[in-house]
This record gives sequence, structure tokens and C-alpha cells, in this order.
Amino acid sequence: MAEPYGDKVVLRSRGMQAVGAGMVAASVVGLVSAFTDTGATIAHYAPPTLLFGLLGWAAFWQPRVEVSDGGVTLVNTLRTIEVPWPAVQSVEGRYGLQLRTAYGAFTAWGASAPSGRERRTARPSGAAAVVQQRLDALREAGWLDDPRLERPRAQVRWHGWLIGAMVALVVASVVPWLLA
Repeated sequence: MAEPYGDKVVLRSRGMQAVGAGMVAASVVGLVSAFTDTGATIAHYAPPTLLFGLLGWAAFWQPRVEVSDGGVTLVNTLRTIEVPWPAVQSVEGRYGLQLRTAYGAFTAWGASAPSGRERRTARPSGAAAVVQQRLDALREAGWLDDPRLERPRAQVRWHGWLIGAMVALVVASVVPWLLA
């Protein structure tokens, strides 16, 4: 019998992380270049360059799926969703990871999608397989025989600081060009 308990598993898309790292690196190079010029250049180019790097980190480096004894946590670009195991009804992995829950459906931005060959053979993504294995183990052990939800909906935390920083950088990117 599979052991229903285990360490927390963190799943990320290596391809997405490579894109995010590239965007952050390009942003750093752009900032260094801007800061070697005049104040006007800095005012015009530093905010959009910072925004590009922040978007790279937020959309491609930071997203992940955390699988633990308590449930599944989907850390997406703008929000984090915590889904306890009793709420998980099914796991879909054809195009990445989607959880169908008592609270509705949630998709993980940071989960790798299976390759075309894997999709044709109906193999789920790696993240979906890990989540499904833990769910099956918990069900087999009897922990989910009588599921009871602690909350009326999934716990969702918006990344307010990130949204605020992006809005501020968008404004800072546009204002110098409007005043020029």
C-alpha cells in the first residue's frame, strides 16, 4: 500500500523558469545600460525595464505547485490558491494541471504540460501524476472516506504587493513619455 504521508513536493516548469531567468537577466542588462547614461534615459527606460524583469519573475520563475499532507497549493502569477485534500474531486493533467474541487476548477500556471506524444497516449503531466498519486494514497488509506470541508471556499491570497508594483511601474513607464 502506498504511504499517504510524505514530504512537501514542490513542482515547477523548468522551461518556464528558463524564460523567467532570461527576462530577469535582460532586465538587469537593460538597467545597467540605462544607468550609464543621462537622467532622462533612466526616467524613460528604467521603469519599463524593471517591469519586464518583474513580469519575468512573477509569470515564469515564481509559479509552482506545492503538494503536501494538507493539500495542494497553486502559486500562480497573481494569486495563491490553497486546496485541502477533502475538496479535491479529480485531477486533470492533459494540458498541465487542473484541479476539479468542491470549490470549482483551478488551474496551475506553473505546472509543466505534457509533450504532444504524451498527450496522444493520454499520459498526464508530471505535476498531475504527483497530485493524483498523493490523492490516491490518501483515499486508499481511508483519510478521505468522509470528506468534510473546513471552509465554504478555497483559500485565495492575491499578491497585492506584486499587483501594486506592476501598476506603479506601468504608470512610471508611461508618464515620462507623456511629459516629453
